[in-house]
Amino acid sequence: MRRERHTRRLATAGLITAVTTGAVLAAVTGQVSEAKADRATESFDLTQVSWPADTVVEETAVQRDTAQSALDLGVDAEADKQALDEAQAEAQAEAERVAAEEAAAAEAQAEAEAAKPDWVSPSDDHISSTFGQRWGRLHAGVDFANELGEPIVAVGDGTVTYAGWMAGYGNLVVIDHGNGVETAYGHGSEILVDVGEDTDPGEEVLLTGNTGNSTGPHLHFEVRIDGEQVDPLPWLEEQGVVPAENDED
Repeated sequence: MRRERHTRRLATAGLITAVTTGAVLAAVTGQVSEAKADRATESFDLTQVSWPADTVVEETAVQRDTAQSALDLGVDAEADKQALDEAQAEAQAEAERVAAEEAAAAEAQAEAEAAKPDWVSPSDDHISSTFGQRWGRLHAGVDFANELGEPIVAVGDGTVTYAGWMAGYGNLVVIDHGNGVETAYGHGSEILVDVGEDTDPGEEVLLTGNTGNSTGPHLHFEVRIDGEQVDPLPWLEEQGVVPAENDED
């Protein structure tokens, strides 16, 4: 009996020891497993932590490139602005230069207009016949000994009132200068103006010819005041015009 109890005690103790040992081993094994799991988790967590770090690096690189691009664009924009400013300055300078030239031209023209005489001689050639009686009748003008085709000019501002053929005058131009003053240019080979056309002093109106009652190429020039034919020479002198020397004799 005593041996059986002792045996049972040993068996019980062994069982307890086995159970205890198993529990301890299980506990230890569990702790080891937990430790491994923790290490795996930590490793996973480290991996998870390292992923945002790579992303930040990439985003930083992108931001750096973007900033560089913006800087480059800023440099290009500044260069473009400078080029535009220079182009505008050149255009402004050119416009000012053109304006100055136009102003100078306008001033020169105004000075030329101011210096231009109000009256001129119809021809630079000498006078071959004067106003007065000739061959038993009135020679109502003066003749200038122009060569065939030489230009004849208007003596002053006016409006053409006649331009065509007229009996003994041949090709004739008549200009109305206002205030009852008219001038006439006869014997032309070609008429250069039309009726209604305005004339300036020195403007060509006729080419010298030998048309009508003419003994040779010349200009027959008349001045009419209120329709009456007057001596052109004194009238021209009153206007400050002195024709070439009288060569009648």
